[in-house]
Amino acid sequence: MIIDITDLDEYDISHIRNMAEQEGYNMLNRLVADYDSGENRFDKEGEKLIGYILECMVVALCGLNIEPSYTEYGRIRRLYVLPEYRNRGIGTELVNHLITFAGKYYKGVVVNIGNLPVSNFYESIGFKSVKNPSYTHLLLF
Repeated sequence: MIIDITDLDEYDISHIRNMAEQEGYNMLNRLVADYDSGENRFDKEGEKLIGYILECMVVALCGLNIEPSYTEYGRIRRLYVLPEYRNRGIGTELVNHLITFAGKYYKGVVVNIGNLPVSNFYESIGFKSVKNPSYTHLLLF
């Protein structure tokens, strides 16, 4: 079940955060650090942080911010799904939920996958690979 997260402190994300770190991913440590510092709380108009709960546990997280380099786009960030819950459509469901939400505010959404091997995932949803210094994939509405 997808949930809107308006206060990250209300949820125990220690397990998902630890698993991401064990896999060598820093996105959830960064999410928590930015949230705690107030730098990014996904709380501006057109922004949202969501999670996926199964078996009374947060098994996935994903957020949407305003793209700083082009404010007419939203930026999908910090997508992480616990390994044992991957390939069940949870990541796709989260991203599609944010795309639907973003349609009310933006002309499209972007993502920067860096060196993560997730290009096929985003392209299967409809994103196109682009050459841009700020993001790697774009989906126009």
